[in-house]
Amino acid sequence: MTAILVLLCLAIAGRELYLAFERRRPSSAPEIADIRTQLSALKHTRDDLTRLRTDVDRLTDGHTTHDQALQDTDARIRSLIAQINDRMLPEVTARLTEQRETVDQLAGEVARLRGHLVTRLDQAVAASLGADPVDTVAGTLTPSRPDLADAYERFAHHLGLRVELRTPLDDGTRYYLSGRSPRALERDFFDLLHTLRTTPFDRHALQAADKTSPGQHDGRQTARDGNREPLEAAADDRRSPKPSLQAARDMLTCLGSLEPGGMQLGPLVVVRDRDGLLCGVLSLAELRQGTVVDTLHDLPTAAAQLRQLPQGRSCHLPTP
Repeated sequence: MTAILVLLCLAIAGRELYLAFERRRPSSAPEIADIRTQLSALKHTRDDLTRLRTDVDRLTDGHTTHDQALQDTDARIRSLIAQINDRMLPEVTARLTEQRETVDQLAGEVARLRGHLVTRLDQAVAASLGADPVDTVAGTLTPSRPDLADAYERFAHHLGLRVELRTPLDDGTRYYLSGRSPRALERDFFDLLHTLRTTPFDRHALQAADKTSPGQHDGRQTARDGNREPLEAAADDRRSPKPSLQAARDMLTCLGSLEPGGMQLGPLVVVRDRDGLLCGVLSLAELRQGTVVDTLHDLPTAAAQLRQLPQGRSCHLPTP
C-alpha cells in the first residue's frame, strides 16, 4: 500500500513538474502555423511549376509544329517558284522577245517612213525646179506569204518599180511603188498578155521562150523597134520597159500554187480561181474607179469582173 502511495505521489509530482515545464516553455503555435503556411505555399508553387511545365511543353510542341509548317510552306513556295520558272518563264521570255522584235520592226518602219518622206521632199524640191514628178502606182497582194511577196517584188523590180511602202491588210498586203507610170505599165502588160496567150504556160515552154529572139518573142515590139533587146533584158529600158518573163513566170507559178489568191500591180490584176489563173489589164478609167482592185478581198467577185474584160485585155491560163 505504501508503494502505491509512493507511486501516486511520484506520478502527481511528475505531472506538476511537466505542467510547470510546459508553462515555462514558449508557445510554438505561430511557428507551426507559419510552417503550415509555407507548406501550403510550397504546394501552390509546386502546382504552379507543374502548370508552368505543362505550358512550356505545350509551347514547345506548338513551336515545333509551327517550324514544321513553316518548312512545309517554304517547300511549297519553292516548288511553286520552280513550276513558274519552268512553265511561265519561257513564255514570258518569248513574249519579251516578240515585243523586242516588234519594237525593232516598228523602228525599222519608222526609219523607212522617214527615208520615204525625205525622198518625197527631195522629189518635191526637184519638181519645183522643173523636173518631172515621179510616177507612183499601187498594188495589192493576197494572201500574205513570204514566197509570194518575194516573187511579187522581184517582178516589180524587173518592171523598173521600187517599193516605197508596204501596208498590212486583214487578208494581204498593200503596196505603193514608184518609178513607172500606169500608162507605161499598161503597154508592158499588153505585151505580157500577148506572150502568155501565144506561149503555153508551162515551165519548159517558158524557159524556151526566154531564150528566143526578139522577133520570135514579141513580133509587135520587133516591128516597132528592130534593135530591141530580148524581153527580159529590155526591162531596164526606162522609155518602154518590158516585164521579165522569168520574173512573171515565178510570180504566176507561186500564185498558181495557192487557192485562192490574187495580186494587183498598177493596171495588171491576176486572180487564182478553181479553173486556173485569170489575168486582166485594166484601163486607166477602170483603175481609177477601182472596181476590180477593191474587190481583191473577195476573189470570186474579182474573178467574175475579170471575165467581163474585153478579150484583148484578159487571158485565162491553166494552173502551172
